[in-house]
Amino acid sequence: MDSAGDPSVFGVFAGSSPGGGTIRQLLRIPSNAEADLIQWKLTLFQDAKTQAPSGYELRYAYSSTDPGKPRLAEGGEILQRQGAWTVGKGIKSNPDAVVYELDGSVSFFRADANILHLLNPDRSLMIGTGGWSYTLNRTDHSEKPVDPALALSQPDMSYQISPLATGPAVFGVFEGRSPCQGIARELRILVDPACTKAKWRVTLYRNPETLAPTLYKVEGSLYRSGAREGTWTLIHGTQLDPSAIVYRLAPTGSEPALFLLRGDDNVLFLLNQNRNPLVGHGDFSYTLNRRSANGAT
Repeated sequence: MDSAGDPSVFGVFAGSSPGGGTIRQLLRIPSNAEADLIQWKLTLFQDAKTQAPSGYELRYAYSSTDPGKPRLAEGGEILQRQGAWTVGKGIKSNPDAVVYELDGSVSFFRADANILHLLNPDRSLMIGTGGWSYTLNRTDHSEKPVDPALALSQPDMSYQISPLATGPAVFGVFEGRSPCQGIARELRILVDPACTKAKWRVTLYRNPETLAPTLYKVEGSLYRSGAREGTWTLIHGTQLDPSAIVYRLAPTGSEPALFLLRGDDNVLFLLNQNRNPLVGHGDFSYTLNRRSANGAT
């Protein structure tokens, strides 16, 4: 559906997520179904005159994945839901956060006008994996994906990564995959035009006694020649929410500061230099997920 200029459409959001146990239950996906990956398209409607929320249409498909490809394998299930949606308030980590609630289905934390993130029944943010996150991106503000034909020529993006950091000096380890081109422009990193995705590991350290932020280490496919390292601090404010907690990773000699919006203890959103969340697309989001000490995300 082309929603451009349609006053009855509040927004269209798309994304790809893991098929974890909680989302399977909420979407009534059988526990024995092949659902490694779920692809989403959510259309929110509004009253054309009052702009009050009205209906929604949720389309989602799930299946196993093809090795080396970000999309579903052939033969996946495609389902749809319709109903009403409302605007609520409060997530587990922030009683003032805005929440979009789909009647009889799922709820989303609004990170900003272009970013929605799925919530657990207890109103905590769903934790994704190193591959996919539970984030949907507004389609008319999405980063343009790399042309599939061009993506076939993507150069080798292999990199070295350190053993998983553990211990009381580790504040957290966060991983994910994001689009490549947008964040490379933000950080002034030269990448091949065929670069489709960037893989991330961000390790944040703290003083084990005072718990104050100390050092950071960023590894991944954008840092094949060596990790980015420096100090980090807590600051406040995005353009949407002046009270939002942001982790500022200090600039290096060649790159500007890197900003991470705290959704909650387990989910971070990459920001641009104006401290607005970067908008991904239907395959990858600019979201990082906490990795546990046992290696799982």
